[in-house]
Amino acid sequence: KYDQLLAAVKDATNTGIKEAGIDVRLCDIGERIQEVMESYEVELGGKTYTVKPIRNLNGHSIAPYRIHAGKTVPIVKGGDATRMEENEFYAIETFGSTGKGVVHDDMECSHYMKNFEAGH
Repeated sequence: KYDQLLAAVKDATNTGIKEAGIDVRLCDIGERIQEVMESYEVELGGKTYTVKPIRNLNGHSIAPYRIHAGKTVPIVKGGDATRMEENEFYAIETFGSTGKGVVHDDMECSHYMKNFEAGH
């Protein structure tokens, strides 16, 4: 039932990984991810939906002891024109939906991260 949604996200993630590299603009990666993801459709209950990237979820840079290190890798066009640099590491994360393409914070905690400023 959701095979095409899974395929869209997998293809978009692989595209983001292929596009990434030294001197690549983060916004260009996001544009390619969106283009690939939106090329897929999912049929549910007799209705066809275009797969949309969830625009307010992103990939990010990774640094030692800091999983979210500051740079954001968008999954939609637009966004930051900052470039990837040598010796940087990234999590290319894509999130697809058959809905509106946005998630809302409901004040429940979804995951944890050590406060990097807190010390050891």
